[in-house]
Amino acid sequence: MADKRKPDGTQGEAGTTQDLPGAGSAADSGADADSTQDAPTTHMDSQPTAQQTARRPQPRELPREGEVAGAAAGEKNAPSPGGADQGGTSPKAAAADADGNPAAHALRQLAATVRAHRVATACVAAGVVLLAIVITLASGALDQHLPSLGKVRRDALANAPELTHKAGAFDSTEALVAKSASGQSVSIKNGTVTALARIRYSNGSVTATVPVRLTYVRDTKGNWLPESTRKSGTVSYAATTGVGTSRIRAGVGAILARADAAGSSSPSAESLASLYKDAKLEVSKTKFDRKRQTQTVTLRLSESKGYATRSCTVTARFDFAAASGSWELAKASASSGARRLSLASLEGTWAGTFQSQEASSKRCYGAQGQTLTINIETVSKDSKRLTGTLGCVAHYHTEPDSDVDSSDGDQQLSGVTFEGTRVGEKDDPTDSTYAFKLTTPDDSQGTIVVQLGFGSGDDATRAVARVTCTHTEQESFLLIPYDATSTYTDVFTLAR
Repeated sequence: MADKRKPDGTQGEAGTTQDLPGAGSAADSGADADSTQDAPTTHMDSQPTAQQTARRPQPRELPREGEVAGAAAGEKNAPSPGGADQGGTSPKAAAADADGNPAAHALRQLAATVRAHRVATACVAAGVVLLAIVITLASGALDQHLPSLGKVRRDALANAPELTHKAGAFDSTEALVAKSASGQSVSIKNGTVTALARIRYSNGSVTATVPVRLTYVRDTKGNWLPESTRKSGTVSYAATTGVGTSRIRAGVGAILARADAAGSSSPSAESLASLYKDAKLEVSKTKFDRKRQTQTVTLRLSESKGYATRSCTVTARFDFAAASGSWELAKASASSGARRLSLASLEGTWAGTFQSQEASSKRCYGAQGQTLTINIETVSKDSKRLTGTLGCVAHYHTEPDSDVDSSDGDQQLSGVTFEGTRVGEKDDPTDSTYAFKLTTPDDSQGTIVVQLGFGSGDDATRAVARVTCTHTEQESFLLIPYDATSTYTDVFTLAR
Protein backbone atom coordinates (compact mmCIF):
# COMPACT_ATOMS: atom_id res chain seq x y z
CA MET A 1 0.00 0.00 0.00
CA ALA A 2 1.33 3.43 -0.86
CA ASP A 3 2.47 5.67 1.95
CA LYS A 4 0.40 8.69 2.74
CA ARG A 5 2.20 11.81 3.77
CA LYS A 6 1.18 14.59 6.10
CA PRO A 7 1.06 18.19 4.85
CA ASP A 8 4.44 18.87 6.43
CA GLY A 9 5.99 16.18 4.31
CA THR A 10 6.39 13.60 7.12
CA GLN A 11 5.18 10.13 6.58
CA GLY A 12 2.13 9.14 8.59
CA GLU A 13 0.77 5.85 9.65
CA ALA A 14 -1.26 3.84 7.21
CA GLY A 15 -5.03 4.43 7.53
CA THR A 16 -4.90 8.00 8.89
CA THR A 17 -6.82 10.83 7.20
CA GLN A 18 -5.22 13.81 5.62
CA ASP A 19 -5.68 17.11 7.47
CA LEU A 20 -6.90 19.81 5.15
CA PRO A 21 -6.89 23.48 5.97
CA GLY A 22 -10.10 24.50 7.73
CA ALA A 23 -11.54 20.97 7.67
CA GLY A 24 -11.03 19.73 11.21
CA SER A 25 -13.22 16.97 12.63
CA ALA A 26 -14.33 15.74 15.98
CA ALA A 27 -12.08 12.73 15.61
CA ASP A 28 -9.10 14.99 14.96
CA SER A 29 -9.95 17.08 18.00
CA GLY A 30 -10.09 13.97 20.09
CA ALA A 31 -6.79 12.76 18.74
CA ASP A 32 -5.18 16.09 19.42
CA ALA A 33 -6.53 16.08 22.90
CA ASP A 34 -5.12 12.67 23.50
CA SER A 35 -1.75 13.74 22.06
CA THR A 36 -1.64 16.81 24.25
CA GLN A 37 -2.58 14.80 27.30
CA ASP A 38 0.18 12.25 26.67
CA ALA A 39 2.95 14.77 25.73
CA PRO A 40 5.58 15.45 28.31
CA THR A 41 5.46 18.70 30.19
CA THR A 42 7.55 21.39 28.63
CA HIS A 43 8.77 24.62 30.08
CA MET A 44 7.04 27.75 28.88
CA ASP A 45 10.16 29.21 27.42
CA SER A 46 11.12 26.13 25.55
CA GLN A 47 10.49 26.06 21.81
CA PRO A 48 8.31 23.29 20.38
CA THR A 49 9.84 20.89 18.08
CA ALA A 50 8.89 20.70 14.43
CA GLN A 51 6.93 17.49 15.01
CA GLN A 52 4.86 19.08 17.79
CA THR A 53 4.12 22.08 15.69
CA ALA A 54 2.94 19.94 12.87
CA ARG A 55 0.53 17.98 15.18
CA ARG A 56 -1.24 21.07 16.61
CA PRO A 57 -4.69 21.93 15.17
CA GLN A 58 -4.55 24.53 12.48
CA PRO A 59 -6.99 27.51 12.49
CA ARG A 60 -9.81 27.34 9.88
CA GLU A 61 -9.38 29.74 7.01
CA LEU A 62 -12.29 32.00 6.10
CA PRO A 63 -13.50 31.66 2.48
CA ARG A 64 -12.60 34.46 0.21
CA GLU A 65 -15.30 36.74 -1.31
CA GLY A 66 -14.86 35.31 -4.81
CA GLU A 67 -15.17 31.77 -3.49
CA VAL A 68 -18.50 32.60 -1.71
CA ALA A 69 -20.02 34.12 -4.86
CA GLY A 70 -18.86 31.18 -6.95
CA ALA A 71 -20.38 28.67 -4.56
CA ALA A 72 -23.71 30.51 -4.54
CA ALA A 73 -23.80 30.68 -8.32
CA GLY A 74 -23.00 26.96 -8.51
CA GLU A 75 -25.86 26.04 -6.15
CA LYS A 76 -28.32 28.23 -8.07
CA ASN A 77 -27.44 26.77 -11.46
CA ALA A 78 -27.11 23.20 -10.27
CA PRO A 79 -29.96 20.96 -11.48
CA SER A 80 -32.31 19.58 -8.85
CA PRO A 81 -32.26 15.88 -8.03
CA GLY A 82 -33.57 13.83 -10.90
CA GLY A 83 -32.82 16.58 -13.39
CA ALA A 84 -36.05 18.53 -12.55
CA ASP A 85 -36.49 22.29 -12.84
CA GLN A 86 -37.45 24.57 -9.97
CA GLY A 87 -41.14 23.73 -10.39
CA GLY A 88 -40.50 20.04 -9.96
CA THR A 89 -40.92 19.28 -13.68
CA SER A 90 -38.12 17.74 -15.65
CA PRO A 91 -37.37 19.26 -19.05
CA LYS A 92 -38.55 16.11 -20.79
CA ALA A 93 -41.82 16.07 -18.82
CA ALA A 94 -42.41 19.78 -19.49
CA ALA A 95 -41.87 19.24 -23.19
CA ALA A 96 -44.25 16.27 -23.16
CA ASP A 97 -46.94 18.32 -21.33
CA ALA A 98 -46.58 21.22 -23.71
CA ASP A 99 -46.87 18.97 -26.73
CA GLY A 100 -49.43 16.40 -25.54
CA ASN A 101 -51.43 17.94 -22.66
CA PRO A 102 -51.56 21.75 -22.53
CA ALA A 103 -53.95 21.68 -19.57
CA ALA A 104 -51.57 19.64 -17.44
CA HIS A 105 -48.71 21.93 -18.43
CA ALA A 106 -50.74 24.98 -17.40
CA LEU A 107 -51.59 23.41 -14.03
CA ARG A 108 -47.93 22.64 -13.39
CA GLN A 109 -46.95 26.19 -14.26
CA LEU A 110 -49.66 27.50 -11.89
CA ALA A 111 -48.40 25.26 -9.09
CA ALA A 112 -44.88 26.51 -9.69
CA THR A 113 -46.06 30.10 -9.55
CA VAL A 114 -47.92 29.47 -6.28
CA ARG A 115 -44.82 27.87 -4.73
CA ALA A 116 -42.70 30.77 -5.92
CA HIS A 117 -45.09 33.26 -4.30
CA ARG A 118 -46.28 31.43 -1.19
CA VAL A 119 -46.51 34.50 0.99
CA ALA A 120 -48.57 36.54 -1.48
CA THR A 121 -50.92 33.60 -2.13
CA ALA A 122 -51.48 33.05 1.58
CA CYS A 123 -52.32 36.73 2.05
CA VAL A 124 -54.87 36.69 -0.78
CA ALA A 125 -56.52 33.50 0.53
CA ALA A 126 -56.76 34.93 4.01
CA GLY A 127 -58.38 38.07 2.63
CA VAL A 128 -60.98 36.08 0.71
CA VAL A 129 -61.88 34.01 3.78
CA LEU A 130 -62.15 37.13 5.93
CA LEU A 131 -64.43 38.81 3.38
CA ALA A 132 -66.70 35.74 3.24
CA ILE A 133 -66.95 35.71 7.03
CA VAL A 134 -67.85 39.40 7.11
CA ILE A 135 -70.53 38.95 4.42
CA THR A 136 -72.00 35.93 6.20
CA LEU A 137 -72.14 37.70 9.54
CA ALA A 138 -73.67 40.78 7.94
CA SER A 139 -76.29 38.71 6.15
CA GLY A 140 -77.15 36.82 9.31
CA ALA A 141 -77.46 40.03 11.25
CA LEU A 142 -79.70 41.50 8.55
CA ASP A 143 -81.89 38.37 8.40
CA GLN A 144 -82.31 38.44 12.15
CA HIS A 145 -83.80 41.90 11.88
CA LEU A 146 -86.31 41.18 9.04
CA PRO A 147 -89.98 40.57 9.91
CA SER A 148 -90.59 36.99 10.98
CA LEU A 149 -93.00 34.70 9.13
CA GLY A 150 -95.23 34.77 12.18
CA LYS A 151 -95.46 38.55 11.95
CA VAL A 152 -96.11 38.30 8.21
CA ARG A 153 -98.98 35.89 8.90
CA ARG A 154 -100.54 38.19 11.48
CA ASP A 155 -100.09 41.30 9.34
CA ALA A 156 -101.55 39.60 6.25
CA LEU A 157 -104.66 38.54 8.16
CA ALA A 158 -105.07 41.93 9.83
CA ASN A 159 -104.69 43.80 6.53
CA ALA A 160 -106.43 41.32 4.23
CA PRO A 161 -107.83 43.03 1.11
CA GLU A 162 -111.55 42.73 0.46
CA LEU A 163 -112.37 39.81 -1.82
CA THR A 164 -115.31 40.31 -4.15
CA HIS A 165 -116.91 37.24 -5.68
CA LYS A 166 -119.80 37.29 -8.14
CA ALA A 167 -122.15 34.48 -7.16
CA GLY A 168 -123.68 32.34 -9.88
CA ALA A 169 -127.16 30.85 -10.03
CA PHE A 170 -126.20 27.95 -7.77
CA ASP A 171 -123.70 29.73 -5.49
CA SER A 172 -124.00 31.01 -1.96
CA THR A 173 -124.51 34.76 -1.79
CA GLU A 174 -122.70 35.09 1.54
CA ALA A 175 -119.61 37.32 1.52
CA LEU A 176 -116.15 35.73 1.70
CA VAL A 177 -114.36 36.70 4.92
CA ALA A 178 -110.63 36.29 5.70
CA LYS A 179 -110.24 33.49 8.23
CA SER A 180 -106.54 32.59 8.34
CA ALA A 181 -103.16 33.28 6.72
CA SER A 182 -99.72 31.75 6.35
CA GLY A 183 -96.38 33.50 5.82
CA GLN A 184 -94.37 32.21 2.87
CA SER A 185 -91.13 34.22 2.62
CA VAL A 186 -89.42 37.52 3.48
CA SER A 187 -86.80 39.21 1.32
CA ILE A 188 -85.01 42.52 0.88
CA LYS A 189 -83.97 44.07 -2.41
CA ASN A 190 -82.62 47.54 -3.02
CA GLY A 191 -83.52 48.43 0.55
CA THR A 192 -87.20 47.39 0.18
CA VAL A 193 -88.49 44.59 2.40
CA THR A 194 -91.26 42.48 0.90
CA ALA A 195 -93.05 39.39 2.15
CA LEU A 196 -95.25 36.81 0.48
CA ALA A 197 -98.24 35.25 2.22
CA ARG A 198 -101.46 33.37 1.52
CA ILE A 199 -104.82 34.37 2.95
CA ARG A 200 -107.72 31.95 3.26
CA TYR A 201 -111.26 33.31 2.88
CA SER A 202 -114.49 31.42 3.56
CA ASN A 203 -118.25 31.88 3.69
CA GLY A 204 -119.14 28.43 4.99
CA SER A 205 -119.70 26.99 1.52
CA VAL A 206 -116.59 28.03 -0.41
CA THR A 207 -112.99 28.79 0.51
CA ALA A 208 -110.70 31.07 -1.47
CA THR A 209 -106.90 31.12 -1.23
CA VAL A 210 -105.41 34.49 -2.18
CA PRO A 211 -101.64 35.08 -2.60
CA VAL A 212 -100.61 38.54 -1.37
CA ARG A 213 -97.47 40.65 -1.27
CA LEU A 214 -96.73 42.86 1.74
CA THR A 215 -94.22 45.72 1.79
CA TYR A 216 -92.70 46.88 5.10
CA VAL A 217 -91.25 50.12 6.43
CA ARG A 218 -89.56 50.86 9.75
CA ASP A 219 -90.77 53.38 12.25
CA THR A 220 -88.52 55.57 14.38
CA LYS A 221 -88.22 52.82 16.99
CA GLY A 222 -87.04 50.26 14.45
CA ASN A 223 -90.30 48.31 14.31
CA TRP A 224 -91.44 46.83 11.00
CA LEU A 225 -94.82 48.15 9.88
CA PRO A 226 -96.82 46.82 6.91
CA GLU A 227 -97.07 49.58 4.33
CA SER A 228 -99.29 47.82 1.77
CA THR A 229 -100.96 44.47 1.13
CA ARG A 230 -101.90 43.58 -2.43
CA LYS A 231 -102.97 40.47 -4.30
CA SER A 232 -99.99 39.01 -6.11
CA GLY A 233 -101.43 36.05 -8.00
CA THR A 234 -104.44 34.05 -9.08
CA VAL A 235 -107.19 33.31 -6.58
CA SER A 236 -108.10 29.63 -6.26
CA TYR A 237 -111.44 28.44 -4.90
CA ALA A 238 -112.65 25.18 -3.39
CA ALA A 239 -116.13 24.09 -2.33
CA THR A 240 -116.59 22.84 1.21
CA THR A 241 -120.29 22.01 0.80
CA GLY A 242 -122.55 21.27 -2.13
CA VAL A 243 -125.19 23.45 -3.74
CA GLY A 244 -127.71 24.61 -1.16
CA THR A 245 -131.32 23.45 -1.34
CA SER A 246 -132.55 27.01 -1.66
CA ARG A 247 -130.30 27.58 -4.70
CA ILE A 248 -131.54 24.34 -6.26
CA ARG A 249 -135.13 25.44 -5.82
CA ALA A 250 -134.37 28.84 -7.29
CA GLY A 251 -132.61 27.30 -10.28
CA VAL A 252 -135.01 24.45 -11.02
CA GLY A 253 -136.06 26.15 -14.26
CA ALA A 254 -132.49 25.95 -15.58
CA ILE A 255 -132.26 22.33 -14.48
CA LEU A 256 -135.47 21.44 -16.33
CA ALA A 257 -134.29 23.32 -19.42
CA ARG A 258 -131.07 21.28 -19.42
CA ALA A 259 -133.11 18.09 -19.03
CA ASP A 260 -135.32 19.22 -21.93
CA ALA A 261 -132.28 19.71 -24.12
CA ALA A 262 -130.99 16.26 -23.26
CA GLY A 263 -134.37 14.58 -23.88
CA SER A 264 -136.02 13.35 -27.05
CA SER A 265 -139.20 15.41 -26.97
CA SER A 266 -140.49 17.06 -30.10
CA PRO A 267 -139.76 20.76 -30.58
CA SER A 268 -143.47 21.54 -30.42
CA ALA A 269 -143.91 19.86 -27.05
CA GLU A 270 -144.54 22.07 -24.08
CA SER A 271 -141.37 22.57 -22.09
CA LEU A 272 -140.84 20.87 -18.78
CA ALA A 273 -140.21 24.24 -17.19
CA SER A 274 -143.68 25.35 -18.29
CA LEU A 275 -145.39 22.12 -17.26
CA TYR A 276 -143.79 22.19 -13.82
CA LYS A 277 -143.69 25.91 -13.14
CA ASP A 278 -146.01 25.48 -10.15
CA ALA A 279 -144.77 22.04 -9.19
CA LYS A 280 -143.95 20.83 -5.74
CA LEU A 281 -140.22 20.20 -5.48
CA GLU A 282 -138.55 17.71 -3.21
CA VAL A 283 -134.78 17.30 -3.07
CA SER A 284 -134.86 13.60 -2.37
CA LYS A 285 -131.13 12.86 -2.55
CA THR A 286 -127.88 14.78 -2.67
CA LYS A 287 -124.26 13.62 -2.70
CA PHE A 288 -121.28 15.98 -2.43
CA ASP A 289 -117.86 14.66 -3.44
CA ARG A 290 -115.34 17.03 -1.88
CA LYS A 291 -112.35 15.36 -3.48
CA ARG A 292 -113.74 15.58 -7.01
CA GLN A 293 -115.58 18.86 -6.30
CA THR A 294 -118.86 17.55 -7.74
CA GLN A 295 -122.39 17.16 -6.48
CA THR A 296 -125.22 14.93 -7.66
CA VAL A 297 -128.81 15.71 -6.73
CA THR A 298 -132.08 13.87 -7.33
CA LEU A 299 -135.24 15.94 -7.54
CA ARG A 300 -138.83 14.81 -7.36
CA LEU A 301 -141.29 17.20 -8.97
CA SER A 302 -145.05 16.81 -8.85
CA GLU A 303 -147.59 19.20 -10.29
CA SER A 304 -151.30 18.87 -9.74
CA LYS A 305 -154.18 20.92 -10.96
CA GLY A 306 -157.67 19.74 -10.21
CA TYR A 307 -157.79 16.03 -10.88
CA ALA A 308 -154.71 15.96 -13.08
CA THR A 309 -151.17 15.44 -11.86
CA ARG A 310 -147.74 15.24 -13.43
CA SER A 311 -144.62 13.95 -11.79
CA CYS A 312 -141.06 13.24 -12.76
CA THR A 313 -137.67 12.49 -11.31
CA VAL A 314 -134.77 14.68 -12.40
CA THR A 315 -131.12 13.84 -11.81
CA ALA A 316 -128.59 16.67 -12.09
CA ARG A 317 -124.84 16.90 -11.66
CA PHE A 318 -122.97 20.05 -10.70
CA ASP A 319 -119.22 20.68 -11.13
CA PHE A 320 -117.34 23.29 -9.10
CA ALA A 321 -114.99 25.56 -11.07
CA ALA A 322 -111.87 26.32 -9.03
CA ALA A 323 -110.96 29.29 -11.23
CA SER A 324 -114.29 31.13 -10.93
CA GLY A 325 -115.47 29.79 -7.60
CA SER A 326 -118.92 28.89 -8.97
CA TRP A 327 -121.03 25.78 -9.28
CA GLU A 328 -121.85 24.92 -12.88
CA LEU A 329 -124.69 22.68 -14.04
CA ALA A 330 -122.92 19.91 -15.95
CA LYS A 331 -125.88 17.80 -17.01
CA ALA A 332 -129.50 16.91 -16.16
CA SER A 333 -131.97 14.27 -17.24
CA ALA A 334 -135.66 13.64 -16.55
CA SER A 335 -137.41 10.32 -16.12
CA SER A 336 -139.47 8.92 -18.96
CA GLY A 337 -143.04 10.13 -18.97
CA ALA A 338 -142.14 13.46 -17.43
CA ARG A 339 -144.73 15.15 -19.66
CA ARG A 340 -147.36 12.51 -19.13
CA LEU A 341 -150.60 13.65 -17.58
CA SER A 342 -152.01 11.40 -14.92
CA LEU A 343 -155.68 11.21 -13.93
CA ALA A 344 -155.09 8.43 -11.47
CA SER A 345 -156.75 10.59 -8.85
CA LEU A 346 -160.11 9.77 -10.49
CA GLU A 347 -159.96 6.27 -9.15
CA GLY A 348 -162.52 5.64 -6.46
CA THR A 349 -166.27 5.76 -5.87
CA TRP A 350 -168.25 8.78 -6.91
CA ALA A 351 -171.81 9.58 -5.84
CA GLY A 352 -174.11 11.61 -8.07
CA THR A 353 -176.79 14.05 -7.05
CA PHE A 354 -179.64 14.57 -9.51
CA GLN A 355 -179.77 18.04 -11.05
CA SER A 356 -182.02 17.91 -14.10
CA GLN A 357 -183.24 15.85 -17.03
CA GLU A 358 -183.19 16.30 -20.73
CA ALA A 359 -185.62 14.17 -22.78
CA SER A 360 -186.66 13.64 -26.38
CA SER A 361 -190.20 14.59 -25.35
CA LYS A 362 -191.86 14.54 -21.96
CA ARG A 363 -189.68 14.07 -18.92
CA CYS A 364 -189.59 11.31 -16.35
CA TYR A 365 -188.00 12.23 -13.05
CA GLY A 366 -187.67 8.71 -11.82
CA ALA A 367 -183.95 9.28 -11.07
CA GLN A 368 -184.69 12.22 -8.79
CA GLY A 369 -184.02 11.26 -5.24
CA GLN A 370 -182.08 8.20 -6.35
CA THR A 371 -178.34 7.83 -6.03
CA LEU A 372 -175.99 7.48 -8.95
CA THR A 373 -172.86 5.53 -8.09
CA ILE A 374 -169.81 5.29 -10.28
CA ASN A 375 -166.87 3.20 -9.15
CA ILE A 376 -163.76 3.93 -11.23
CA GLU A 377 -161.50 0.98 -10.71
CA THR A 378 -158.63 1.66 -13.10
CA VAL A 379 -157.18 4.56 -15.04
CA SER A 380 -154.77 3.72 -17.83
CA LYS A 381 -151.17 4.91 -17.65
CA ASP A 382 -151.81 7.46 -20.36
CA SER A 383 -155.06 8.48 -18.63
CA LYS A 384 -157.11 7.82 -21.75
CA ARG A 385 -159.14 4.82 -20.57
CA LEU A 386 -161.26 3.98 -17.55
CA THR A 387 -162.90 0.81 -16.29
CA GLY A 388 -165.35 0.19 -13.47
CA THR A 389 -168.96 -0.37 -12.47
CA LEU A 390 -171.97 1.86 -12.02
CA GLY A 391 -175.44 1.89 -10.55
CA CYS A 392 -178.23 4.12 -11.86
CA VAL A 393 -181.93 4.38 -12.78
CA ALA A 394 -182.69 3.16 -16.29
CA HIS A 395 -185.73 4.53 -18.08
CA TYR A 396 -186.88 1.50 -20.01
CA HIS A 397 -190.21 2.90 -21.09
CA THR A 398 -191.82 5.00 -23.74
CA GLU A 399 -192.31 8.67 -23.45
CA PRO A 400 -195.01 9.68 -21.03
CA ASP A 401 -197.82 11.88 -22.13
CA SER A 402 -196.60 14.50 -19.68
CA ASP A 403 -193.79 15.07 -17.25
CA VAL A 404 -194.03 12.51 -14.48
CA ASP A 405 -192.14 11.73 -11.30
CA SER A 406 -191.62 8.13 -12.39
CA SER A 407 -192.82 5.48 -14.78
CA ASP A 408 -193.40 1.76 -14.60
CA GLY A 409 -190.40 1.15 -16.80
CA ASP A 410 -187.89 2.83 -14.46
CA GLN A 411 -185.37 0.31 -13.15
CA GLN A 412 -182.64 0.64 -10.52
CA LEU A 413 -179.48 -0.95 -11.90
CA SER A 414 -176.27 -1.78 -10.01
CA GLY A 415 -172.94 -3.37 -10.80
CA VAL A 416 -173.13 -2.50 -14.46
CA THR A 417 -169.65 -2.72 -15.94
CA PHE A 418 -168.34 -0.02 -18.16
CA GLU A 419 -165.36 0.96 -20.24
CA GLY A 420 -164.51 4.60 -20.69
CA THR A 421 -162.63 6.46 -23.39
CA ARG A 422 -161.31 9.96 -23.16
CA VAL A 423 -162.88 12.33 -25.69
CA GLY A 424 -161.95 15.68 -27.10
CA GLU A 425 -163.62 19.01 -26.69
CA LYS A 426 -165.98 18.69 -29.68
CA ASP A 427 -167.38 15.38 -28.36
CA ASP A 428 -167.76 16.59 -24.80
CA PRO A 429 -171.23 17.73 -23.81
CA THR A 430 -170.08 18.46 -20.26
CA ASP A 431 -167.78 21.33 -21.29
CA SER A 432 -165.08 19.95 -19.02
CA THR A 433 -161.31 19.90 -19.04
CA TYR A 434 -161.17 16.09 -19.08
CA ALA A 435 -164.14 14.11 -20.43
CA PHE A 436 -164.84 10.39 -20.79
CA LYS A 437 -167.54 8.43 -22.54
CA LEU A 438 -168.59 5.25 -20.71
CA THR A 439 -170.31 2.42 -22.52
CA THR A 440 -172.16 -0.49 -20.91
CA PRO A 441 -173.00 -3.96 -22.20
CA ASP A 442 -175.93 -4.29 -24.59
CA ASP A 443 -179.30 -4.79 -22.96
CA SER A 444 -182.43 -5.89 -24.74
CA GLN A 445 -184.39 -3.19 -22.99
CA GLY A 446 -182.13 -0.37 -23.99
CA THR A 447 -178.71 1.18 -23.82
CA ILE A 448 -177.01 3.27 -21.19
CA VAL A 449 -174.22 5.72 -22.03
CA VAL A 450 -172.55 7.86 -19.36
CA GLN A 451 -170.58 11.05 -19.99
CA LEU A 452 -168.18 12.07 -17.24
CA GLY A 453 -166.57 15.51 -17.02
CA PHE A 454 -163.86 16.65 -14.62
CA GLY A 455 -162.68 20.20 -14.18
CA SER A 456 -163.39 23.38 -16.07
CA GLY A 457 -161.84 26.70 -16.80
CA ASP A 458 -163.64 28.23 -13.82
CA ASP A 459 -163.49 25.33 -11.39
CA ALA A 460 -160.74 22.75 -11.48
CA THR A 461 -162.60 20.56 -8.97
CA ARG A 462 -165.90 20.44 -10.85
CA ALA A 463 -167.20 16.90 -11.60
CA VAL A 464 -170.41 16.07 -13.46
CA ALA A 465 -172.11 13.06 -15.04
CA ARG A 466 -174.71 12.71 -17.76
CA VAL A 467 -176.52 9.36 -17.85
CA THR A 468 -178.35 8.84 -21.14
CA CYS A 469 -180.82 5.96 -21.37
CA THR A 470 -182.29 4.98 -24.74
CA HIS A 471 -185.32 2.67 -24.97
CA THR A 472 -186.97 1.44 -28.16
CA GLU A 473 -190.44 -0.11 -28.44
CA GLN A 474 -192.40 -1.26 -31.48
CA GLU A 475 -195.63 0.60 -32.12
CA SER A 476 -198.04 0.87 -35.04
CA PHE A 477 -199.81 3.59 -36.86
CA LEU A 478 -202.75 2.64 -39.01
CA LEU A 479 -201.71 -0.91 -38.48
CA ILE A 480 -198.26 -0.11 -39.76
CA PRO A 481 -195.55 -1.10 -37.20
CA TYR A 482 -192.62 1.19 -36.39
CA ASP A 483 -189.95 1.55 -33.69
CA ALA A 484 -190.56 4.29 -31.14
CA THR A 485 -187.34 5.38 -29.41
CA SER A 486 -187.31 7.40 -26.21
CA THR A 487 -184.20 9.11 -24.82
CA TYR A 488 -183.70 10.38 -21.27
CA THR A 489 -180.60 12.13 -20.02
CA ASP A 490 -180.26 12.64 -16.29
CA VAL A 491 -177.67 15.24 -15.20
CA PHE A 492 -175.77 14.79 -11.91
CA THR A 493 -173.10 16.49 -9.96
CA LEU A 494 -170.47 14.13 -8.60
CA ALA A 495 -168.66 14.00 -5.33
CA ARG A 496 -166.57 11.39 -3.61
